[in-house]
Amino acid sequence: MPVSAELKMLKFLQERVNKETKQVEALGAASKAQQGDYDQVSRKQSRVKSLMRRLAEKLGEQDAGEEGK
Repeated sequence: MPVSAELKMLKFLQERVNKETKQVEALGAASKAQQGDYDQVSRKQSRVKSLMRRLAEKLGEQDAGEEGK
């Protein structure tokens, strides 16, 4: 998959997490049900972070390979 496509996907995922975070915050006081919503958004954010880290590593490997040419 091209890097540009991966970046677009990550941007979309991050925007979705941001939107969901705002929705959860708009609900008000922290109830047990809301805590579950926060946990779910947190897991999604962790996933985006992991995907971004892998992409950064991939780009680093590409740069290292190009320097060796």
